[in-house]
Amino acid sequence: MALILADVGGTNVRFACARGGAIDAALTRRFQNDDYASFDAALSSYLAEVKVATVEALTIAVAGPGNGVTARLTNRNWRFDARELASAHGAHQVSLMNDLGALGYALDSLDDGGVRVVVQAESTTAAQMQRLVVGIGTGFNVSPVLTHNGGVTCLLAEAGLGSLPSRMRRPLEAFLGRPADWVRCVEDVISGPGLSRLHAEATGDALDARVVLEQAGAGEAKAMASREVFAKMLGEWVQDLRLLYMPTGGIFLAGSVVRALLDSPARETFVQTVSAQPTVKSTLPPVVISVITQDEAALLGCLAYAKAAL
Repeated sequence: MALILADVGGTNVRFACARGGAIDAALTRRFQNDDYASFDAALSSYLAEVKVATVEALTIAVAGPGNGVTARLTNRNWRFDARELASAHGAHQVSLMNDLGALGYALDSLDDGGVRVVVQAESTTAAQMQRLVVGIGTGFNVSPVLTHNGGVTCLLAEAGLGSLPSRMRRPLEAFLGRPADWVRCVEDVISGPGLSRLHAEATGDALDARVVLEQAGAGEAKAMASREVFAKMLGEWVQDLRLLYMPTGGIFLAGSVVRALLDSPARETFVQTVSAQPTVKSTLPPVVISVITQDEAALLGCLAYAKAAL
């Protein structure tokens, strides 16, 4: 009998198998979504590869909206139905959750090296009642994490699909030297594809975000400029998120794009921007801002959620 965990992003799906309340590291796998027509096809391939014949329960973190019974990926035409998955794989229980919510459930399970502090601030136990996970990958989203009476609740949001605030649009359009009419929502710029598009609009070079960051790290001037304005906009947006969600227990950034960004000299731009007071009408106490560095964090969150549900 096995508990199967899945972290499904727009680009990759990561699977794990837990027995006896712990993840078996030898059975963790990552697959490219482009290689599969559906999540079920990827899951079937995983189960065959690790030779798991009996699935007791299945917990899936999805990078997109859902209602607990059905879900869909925001940036890929994959749909999920808990009833169909249970029937297809003989699982007694199938749970669908948001991927940012999975990171929220993981916060109290991360090891000592799983989080790196970017901005220091005083924190108290009482303040831990309200935290915020911010995901920057193929798309963008957040999950408010509430702790009460010893339990954790992760709320749903679609923050990446909201319109771009003026405090972010100003540095973007100053950098481009023209209106950014192609930007419809926050994740059009604050995401991996967003960084790629920003760089292409500024330079005419269509490069993957990973390549832009690699070139910036090698000292290429145009890529460095794109990296700087991206860091500035991210800092401005995190300031807005502080106002919108009041995460006194800290902000936790996640995703390969933000990890690479904050491992670069652009970290200073982000820290300076996010450390300023957000508006002339509001003052906020500093909050700890950290980066989640543990690759299997969402899977740990799936496991924590599954344990509570079983």
